[in-house]
Amino acid sequence: MVVKVVIYGVKMLTKPKLNRGLIGLIVLFLTALATAQSLPGDLTPEMVTRLKSMSPEQQQALARQYGIEIPGDANNQVTQDLASPGQALTSAQGAQWDLAAILGQTELPEEGRSESESEELKRYGQNLFDSEVSTFAPTDNAPVPSTYRLGVGDQLIVQLFGKENEQINLQVDRSGDAVFPRLGSMTLAGLSFDDAKKVIKTRVSQQLIGVDAVISMGSLRAINVFMSGEVSVPGAYSMSALTTVTQALFQAGGVTDIGSLRGVQVRRGPEVIAVFDAYDLLMRGDASNDVRLTSGDVVYVPTFSGEVNVLGAVKRPMIYELIGSETIADVLSMAGSFTRAAFPSATLLTRNSEELGLASALTVDLNSESALDMPVQDGDIFNIPEIGDLITNSVSLKGAVTRPGNYGWYADMRVSDLIGNARRDLSRNADLNLGMVIRQINDLLDIEVLAFNPSTVIASPRSESDIALKEFDEVLIFSLVTADLIEESNEDTGADIATIGSEADVKDLTTRAALIEPVISKLRSQARQGQPVQLVSVSGAVRAPGTYPLVRGSTLGTLIDIAGGLNDSAFLGAAELRRLSERSGGEVVADYEEINLGIGGAGIALELASRDHLTVRNIPDWSPTDKITIEGEVKFPGSYRIRKGETLTTVIARAGGFTTEASLTAAIFTRESLAALEAAQAADFSREIQSSFATRLLTEETTKQSLADISQIITALEETEGNGRLLIDLPSAMSGNISANIEVINGDKLSVPRVSNTVTIVGEVKRSGTHTFQEELSLNDYIDLSAGFTRRADEGQIYIVRANGEVANLSRELWLFTPDTAVLDPGDTVVVPINTQYKESLASWREITQIIYQSVVSIAAVAKL
Repeated sequence: MVVKVVIYGVKMLTKPKLNRGLIGLIVLFLTALATAQSLPGDLTPEMVTRLKSMSPEQQQALARQYGIEIPGDANNQVTQDLASPGQALTSAQGAQWDLAAILGQTELPEEGRSESESEELKRYGQNLFDSEVSTFAPTDNAPVPSTYRLGVGDQLIVQLFGKENEQINLQVDRSGDAVFPRLGSMTLAGLSFDDAKKVIKTRVSQQLIGVDAVISMGSLRAINVFMSGEVSVPGAYSMSALTTVTQALFQAGGVTDIGSLRGVQVRRGPEVIAVFDAYDLLMRGDASNDVRLTSGDVVYVPTFSGEVNVLGAVKRPMIYELIGSETIADVLSMAGSFTRAAFPSATLLTRNSEELGLASALTVDLNSESALDMPVQDGDIFNIPEIGDLITNSVSLKGAVTRPGNYGWYADMRVSDLIGNARRDLSRNADLNLGMVIRQINDLLDIEVLAFNPSTVIASPRSESDIALKEFDEVLIFSLVTADLIEESNEDTGADIATIGSEADVKDLTTRAALIEPVISKLRSQARQGQPVQLVSVSGAVRAPGTYPLVRGSTLGTLIDIAGGLNDSAFLGAAELRRLSERSGGEVVADYEEINLGIGGAGIALELASRDHLTVRNIPDWSPTDKITIEGEVKFPGSYRIRKGETLTTVIARAGGFTTEASLTAAIFTRESLAALEAAQAADFSREIQSSFATRLLTEETTKQSLADISQIITALEETEGNGRLLIDLPSAMSGNISANIEVINGDKLSVPRVSNTVTIVGEVKRSGTHTFQEELSLNDYIDLSAGFTRRADEGQIYIVRANGEVANLSRELWLFTPDTAVLDPGDTVVVPINTQYKESLASWREITQIIYQSVVSIAAVAKL
């Protein structure tokens, strides 16, 4: 278990006295540390600070009492080596016992961490020095510049070669000198690296004849820098002598949320020798003020003086820090200027008003030089909008085309300039009978709809039917709608197979609706008094019924084309047109008219009016795809199309009749409508059970079933799929019985199995199984073949399931059943049900004995009266 102690804001230059009460708390603290490895809840940072201010001898003595060993020298003094570069100093007296290290502290105190920035908008540069994401790592192997000033602790490596080959390490001592063997002391502190090399080379050349020297920099001295102000972890740090302001900020964990990135001060003594602006480095790569620190420097991060938010269509929308003299142009430069989608003329500036005590909004044209020169204030919010998606001097092409999108418009541009070649410009499923041009007609953006025939436009470009386009026109090309039926023929069986429209057909319908819907919505919204809505509708036997735009000069034929054309089932002789008309007094009356849509009829050319509705009727009894499936023992099994009123025997005759192995009595006939009815009845039954069980729970009635059992039963009933079996007498139907020869409908299925020469016994018999049919055997004989009844068999409720699904109960003679009178046929199944009233003999005798005993007791009691 790692114990963490938070020590923050310690006054390291003071050494307060330690009173006995505090020592007692420290003892309690160390006791808890040694035993439970956790901090007492009442231990405060001030107590820890005082503990750290104790002398090394006191710390060691107190720690040894509780089994904690503190490293020391031979004289039991705590080792005070200089910290490695990049490590935080523990106190002003040197690297004494670090309580946090003893306790295993690995995390920064919460007070020194900056809170995570908002996901919506962050301050620019805030995360630059974030230690959690930074890749900065201090190093001592960096090249040393020639201007580097030597100081106490720096090391020089001198390589001698010539008459003598030797490597000598020179270190600048506290007096500023470096002792060179055989050459004596040299004063190097304060010299630049270049000057120091010259001094050493001169001494070597003068005093060591025939020897040359090569001088390089060894390990650098460590400097002590104090990080103060709004840094994440303020305090004294031991750093490399090459450390700059940015590197120091990295090591201190960066700045806090309120720390300034643009006014970082480097103080050397009483003077501020440099002010570092991180924006110069981040935005312009200017590191001139990123000065190198020396020992004793203080890096101070003040709070920021102001901020401005930049939102919208700029390359870098963020919060930017102000230093007091920026203009709008400066802020835009910080944000990377506008994006290509920006609309700077309508920039919204939100500014706090000191007079009103509220924020006020102002629209600023940032294309204006005067606006760019406007000074910004703390708290300003700039929101640069984007331009709209409308493209001037263009037309658009949508729908079933190869290259949908916007196209440049020019004078005398026509539809054929967009779709001049069907193979090149249109999709394979494009509807060549109808296209639309959506045109804006006024400044209110009202639209009108024009229709054209794509095939005519492609065949006769620049003709009268090739509409001349205007700016902002939209050209719509629809997909063919084939979702009625696709018929194929099967030459092997002679049966017609009908397949419902594919997924692509449904997609075509969806695409058509997606193209039309915005146009319909716009036409509805622009309808005004005296200007009726320009919409018409169609229903019935068309491929895509619905509401459509009223195309200028359109007829009933145009409306049918817009709806994808007529279905095969359409009855052309008597369509119905409903037209609304307004009478005097404002009354709206609907007039209905029979229209002949046939080739010779004049109704197809009737011009439409607002809100007209066309109903295209279906041909009576239209059923071109109705079919019945026959499988099993017929000569030509398969699916057969049927006409209305056709009977079962005629379809069987079309299938070639039965084979010699067909079992007519065991034929199974199913109907889809019956299966759906059975599933619905099962669902109704489940609801009744649920309601009955809920009623019992609300009353004092008892129930043997648990809620889980009832839920399982209800789920099973709700998931029941009916088999739709209809019992038929196929032998009677084939023999000419009219009542048995049923009329077939779409979805019926007849399965004719082979003759089964078996009898099956199931239920409460000792050995259930199937036996070969023998005409001389009775029901009892077959039960004997199954080893007889079990003790739980209900012999009075035996029934027979015939091969065709019919259930036959055994005949009664008074109170007894006579199984020997039952007549069995091949394929029959005998069912022996369980006796639900069955009890063990012992239980029955127990009840009988109890009754006799109570009767005797009652008689004896009466006799005593």
